[in-house]
Amino acid sequence: MATLSSKPLISRCVLEELGATRLKEANALLQAGHYAGAIYLAGYAVECYLKVAICAALDWDELHGTFKSHDLDVLLLHSGLKKEMEAPEAAQVKRSFRKITEVWILEGKDGGRDSGKNIRYQHPSGLSEDDARSFLKWVNDPSVGVVPWVKGRT
Repeated sequence: MATLSSKPLISRCVLEELGATRLKEANALLQAGHYAGAIYLAGYAVECYLKVAICAALDWDELHGTFKSHDLDVLLLHSGLKKEMEAPEAAQVKRSFRKITEVWILEGKDGGRDSGKNIRYQHPSGLSEDDARSFLKWVNDPSVGVVPWVKGRT
């Protein structure tokens, strides 16, 4: 759950760099056969880019503690992009976002932190190469990926 704080956490530029780096690392892990790690880092990249979008929407150079959350639905709402994602022309990106959020559960919903659904605590053998390739497509594919879509709006 988001904490209420106006204290700056991280700069927008660093968030952009983190997002790009986490995507590169996710691809490297995919190639090395570490599928759970690839999924985890690709989800983290989506989180970073949504936080960049929040900064853009609020015209902030730094993300504030109010947005210290891993909940992608909450971050999408605060980014100001939720309504645009609901538009018919964004249907494929919306589908990708839904698929990502079905996997990227870190806190507060569907059982939350202690749930077996929490991606951080799933056994790595439970995720396959196909799972990781699909996840990275939903995240970074130029036509249906969430990250290129968000980047195109910030």
